[in-house]
Amino acid sequence: MFDDDYSHAQPIDVAAVCEELRMLVNSGRMRSMWQLPPAEAFGLVGIDTHFQSSYGAELDWYGPLEIWRGPEHEVSDILFNGPPNDPFFVVQRGAMVDSGVTVHPEWIVWIQHQLLLRSRKIDPWDQDWPAPMMQGVADRMRYAITQSQVSRDGGSLAIRLLPERWRTLDDLVHADTISREASDLLLAALKAGASVLISGATGSGKTTLTAGLTDAIGRSMRLVFIEDGGELPRSYNSLHMDVPSDEYAFSRCVKFSLRQKPNFIIVGEVRGGEAMAMLQAAATGHPGIGTIHAGSVQGALRNLERMAMLGLAAEAGGGGQAAAQIVRGLITSDVVNLLVVQIGRTENGRRSVLAIEEVLRQGAQGQSGDHFPTNVLFQHDRRHERLVRVGHVNGAWGLGRL
Repeated sequence: MFDDDYSHAQPIDVAAVCEELRMLVNSGRMRSMWQLPPAEAFGLVGIDTHFQSSYGAELDWYGPLEIWRGPEHEVSDILFNGPPNDPFFVVQRGAMVDSGVTVHPEWIVWIQHQLLLRSRKIDPWDQDWPAPMMQGVADRMRYAITQSQVSRDGGSLAIRLLPERWRTLDDLVHADTISREASDLLLAALKAGASVLISGATGSGKTTLTAGLTDAIGRSMRLVFIEDGGELPRSYNSLHMDVPSDEYAFSRCVKFSLRQKPNFIIVGEVRGGEAMAMLQAAATGHPGIGTIHAGSVQGALRNLERMAMLGLAAEAGGGGQAAAQIVRGLITSDVVNLLVVQIGRTENGRRSVLAIEEVLRQGAQGQSGDHFPTNVLFQHDRRHERLVRVGHVNGAWGLGRL
């Protein structure tokens, strides 16, 4: 397939190499080679070690993962747990299944190296990982991988395959993930300068809904995205910032984004002190959209409060009741105008928005951990399996109209 001496050959067409390797996988000719070390397998198809070391960062091909990367397979997640003889598990059409595919342990190392190379976490000449646990996004794959220091049975893989085409709000309405009335209200809230926090468990659809909202408002507004892996799709007029791995980097990026003239600040996942920076930004006229892990609207607000207190403590060097009142005062202020969207799975397993609630004005009243006052705007009706309107907006931005 290739000349033996690459150093004296013409430049390699890496895209053509990738295409031929995918053809070998699709035809089943690579099936027996997964039990061999990558160097031997590549040698059998005419690729020498010089090519691997020189073009690895350009090679959009991931060995055994190619079995499931195509959209026709309807696979959303690929998982490998570490033990050398274990199979890959995949989530296909919403169900976790044992693929029966086993590989030589060196393929796991090779896949991990490719993910880190292609997401620019390491340079081609790096021999060591920066850390035993790494995450990022490479070639529409969001990954979390470990080395044996952390996963004692060997290196592990947890990969979410991102869509080639993200769903729009119209798509989500047609799929009954959200009602047309609810999506229209969220867009009206965003256009009026409200902030939206999307809450749910892992795999609930938080990122998909965020992408739908940013697609809709990104046609007329400037968005600044802040993520640690570059997962969300680009909008027409948008800046995407990849967060450095050091402590408090998210908070610094949120503050820096204020100098980028954003209409909205989009934080892929709120998980630390950046919550305080987001609340402060919203209070000064820079609203945001963020996702947060929680099982309920109240859980999301308590998590937001806790994370914001961490950010305030880092800034001020302290906490206590005074800090709690500052944070609660921001969350329940009339200048932040916060809506919480809870998304998850219904009793029949379908992804759906389960509630949309508006945080009511309270000021600095209440103690840390107290119930937050909210106005329920939409609630999922379990009996009829649909999202229904149950209240109207209390805040000045939508009072009497929504």
